[in-house]
Amino acid sequence: MQKKLGDFTTAHTLSDQDIVTGLAHIHTTETQLAAARLAMLTEADRRGLALQLGHSSIKRWYAKAVRLPEGNIAHQITLGKWLTHNPTVAEALTDGTIHYLHVKAIADATATVLTADPTLTEPKQTDITAVLLDVATRSLPKDVHDRGQELAHHAANDARARHEAERQRHEEQQRRKAADSRENPRPEDPPHSKPNSKSDEETPVPPPGPPPLPVAENTALNRLGIYPLANGRSKIDGDLDKLTVEKLKAALSPLTAPTPSPDGTRDPRTPDRRNADGLSELLDRYLHAQTGTGSGAVNVNLTIPLTDLLKKPAHAENPHRHTATQRNTPPGPSDSDWPFWLDWTGPISGHLAQYLSCDAHLTPIIVDHHGVPLALGRSFRLASNSLRQAVIIRDRCCVMCGRPAQWCQIHHVTYWNDGGATDLNNLALLCTECHRDIHNTDWQLAMGEDGHPHSIPPTETDPERRPIPSYHRRRKHSA
Repeated sequence: MQKKLGDFTTAHTLSDQDIVTGLAHIHTTETQLAAARLAMLTEADRRGLALQLGHSSIKRWYAKAVRLPEGNIAHQITLGKWLTHNPTVAEALTDGTIHYLHVKAIADATATVLTADPTLTEPKQTDITAVLLDVATRSLPKDVHDRGQELAHHAANDARARHEAERQRHEEQQRRKAADSRENPRPEDPPHSKPNSKSDEETPVPPPGPPPLPVAENTALNRLGIYPLANGRSKIDGDLDKLTVEKLKAALSPLTAPTPSPDGTRDPRTPDRRNADGLSELLDRYLHAQTGTGSGAVNVNLTIPLTDLLKKPAHAENPHRHTATQRNTPPGPSDSDWPFWLDWTGPISGHLAQYLSCDAHLTPIIVDHHGVPLALGRSFRLASNSLRQAVIIRDRCCVMCGRPAQWCQIHHVTYWNDGGATDLNNLALLCTECHRDIHNTDWQLAMGEDGHPHSIPPTETDPERRPIPSYHRRRKHSA
């Protein structure tokens, strides 16, 4: 009879052997469950169960069900599909020989090799996967990645060698054919007659297009990830081709040189810090060039509550004193009514807002007590841009899933064809996928009494069809 595994209240009661055995059992169970999850997600996607569940895709349904990012679920489905074509790797995951991270490393490495040489046959791809699986059974996922890079390098070199050999063989046959025609002319054959011999029909044709690129120069292998951290900063991780890195270093070089102090003191910054400072300066110069005015292309929105705007200043000698000083508890960036926001990275400190306001397009936004814009300063001439900006100020992101506003479209809550107006109280931000859900499924949008859009789920998701507040307001309330 199997003993009950320990937890945080009972683990201290287990013997040493129980702990070792239990950890081994947990690992096997974990890998079995991972394999089962990937298999079921893949099968659910193949069956098209999403529409029966009231969603446009399985990734969207499952992401909402387990509260994980859709990108993570999409990757799991892709990995599950890959495993269906690589049963040996799936079996190794199921029996605990390798971990989920090994599977991801094998799939990514195989894709890298195939990108390096797209002409690889299926048997060759199977052999490469087998090599990577063997590494995974003995090493870390990083070692699988490194081995994949080696295989990709060799595959690209072999492909270039085959391409060159085929090209030379074709050229040599063409020269021999031309020489034979000169020595043994056949005037009875028309200039463009079809080949009349087996050797003519089997003349190899050189591979189309240019030869495959070396791995170091293949832009198809490029990636650059920007990952937000819990402290509000972001981490950048990438894998770039040689020419892109050369351009980046050439652009950064004049901006990253050590700069001594006026008194001759050495620059205390590390090379990594100088690279980061140089990248910031490079982006400033690019954005300045884009505007053509010498001004940074930063749009700062200053949100002013109407109640604060109507208040008389507490001190006549300083009528422009910030309203936060009139409150018992000063607001902070985590508050829903915090006025300083950037489009991509969210709330910022008042100090940074003051810094940006020195060289930016400042738009004052007057909002009511619910945060709904009532009047919009005209940074742009066209009203349509201002109206979209007003919707962004209110909704911040896709009201259903939280995708960034820059990826969203303006949706008429009451359709235009049904008489809906293009007014702020009839518009909402929706990403492309959520927009399709509203038009193609039983999901609906409605404006609440608070002036914010609410999503209404279909009966399959919520039999009572209770309205769900917009995404950024849900996050504020749960924080």
